[in-house]
Amino acid sequence: MTYTGSRPISPSLQEYLTAIYKRGGLNSWVRTTDVAADLGMTPASVTEAFRKLAALGYIDYIPYRGVKLTESGASVAEPIVRREMQIRSALITMGISEAESERLACMLEHAMSDEAVEKLSDFVKRCSGGGHGQ
Repeated sequence: MTYTGSRPISPSLQEYLTAIYKRGGLNSWVRTTDVAADLGMTPASVTEAFRKLAALGYIDYIPYRGVKLTESGASVAEPIVRREMQIRSALITMGISEAESERLACMLEHAMSDEAVEKLSDFVKRCSGGGHGQ
């Protein structure tokens, strides 16, 4: 569980924040139906999660308009998305398909430490000739 201040946020709620972030929710309103489609959820489930995230201060939510990340929400989503991108990039470099890399990166992001993500990225760079020691 990630803690921002004294407010805990579960991995499932983190997924909503990252989906909003990936849809441009820092600068524009993101629709409930778009997040539902991205996460394979029903709009009702997404709305429930949005209400929780709004109560925690991670998003601004206006029914029938959508959501935007608050500064607090962006501070949670941004590093998660960055880690997912690092893992996804390493997996693609290793020859794993983009679709499978996307799926795995989402799962691995929750399980890997920052150190493990960095070491994976460094290892793949070295193996592909993009790092030092070649």
